[in-house]
Amino acid sequence: MTPQRILFVELLGGIGDLIFTLPAIGALRATYPKAWIDVFSFAPGAELLVGDPRIHQVFFARRGGDREDEPAYRDDLRAVFAGGHYDLIVSDTRHSGIPDLIEQSGVARFVTRLWTGATADEAIPSLFLRRLREEEVIPATSSDAPAQIFLGRSERQFAKDVWRQLDLVASRTIAINPHSGVAVKRWPSASFVRFGRALVDAGWQVAVMAGDAPDPANEIARSIPSARVLDKLPLRQTAAWLERLALLVSADSGIAHLASAVGTPVLAIFGPTWAGRYGANGTALNLQSPFPCSELNPMNFTTQRCWYSGQCLHSGKSTCCEDVTPESALAAARSLLEASHCKPSAGKTLTSY
Repeated sequence: MTPQRILFVELLGGIGDLIFTLPAIGALRATYPKAWIDVFSFAPGAELLVGDPRIHQVFFARRGGDREDEPAYRDDLRAVFAGGHYDLIVSDTRHSGIPDLIEQSGVARFVTRLWTGATADEAIPSLFLRRLREEEVIPATSSDAPAQIFLGRSERQFAKDVWRQLDLVASRTIAINPHSGVAVKRWPSASFVRFGRALVDAGWQVAVMAGDAPDPANEIARSIPSARVLDKLPLRQTAAWLERLALLVSADSGIAHLASAVGTPVLAIFGPTWAGRYGANGTALNLQSPFPCSELNPMNFTTQRCWYSGQCLHSGKSTCCEDVTPESALAAARSLLEASHCKPSAGKTLTSY
């Protein structure tokens, strides 16, 4: 039976997690062009789906709740079930009894095992598409499509105004995003500084994204001649600002995936997480730390002790990201910029500082 109403449940919680599901949502829309497709997820990531022509309604799940054993989003999901009458539910979520809740909802068909058969070097968006093909939800002949975010005219105008305020030209600007939600995923500030100085020497303009960590962002910007700081913006406006960049250089974070979803080239630095699974897609290069850590678990980084301590366990190291050198990052950036036919105003060569 061809599904008429489809619900996608995404409760992993991160911006990048939501973006990983977009190719699967796009494939569902392509396969069932007349179906009603809803998405249930957390803010702020779910805000990216507002106005998406592939989606009829976005339901925002509440975090937390009064009872630790019964998160508020479980009640929210029950309410969505009651009003939706879905005949297909797809979910990437395995925690908090969500699969059981879906399977007990009375829905005619469900796919709750999107992670089955995952391997270390299969990108998560590709994994989800493969699993939908194996479950015969989408055609076996369907091709992988990139993540896509739909922005409006007002958001793009907002971004133009921000560029004007920064006194930067987007096509000649490389942005640095030093922040990541977990400390051990951050490239050292000194590496960003060396990298940024080399960009300026080559004629590029540099913007440093403050995000949720304005202090280190300002410190980095002060050490790079003429660099500007972009204060934190709402998520959709951030996406519109990223859309016009020549290149984003980022720690492993949702911002890296956001940039790739709006078509911006991305250079992402990876340490305790495995780029083969979690790397940015599209026009992107993901630099994996070469440090040989015995704790590294490409299939589940949460088993690594550094993940919860926020500190590398090896003496003298704060993070394995520090083993990605500015020189290797500059070489990768040069490759991406040449492939995108982007040039700085000065027309100089991008070399190490």
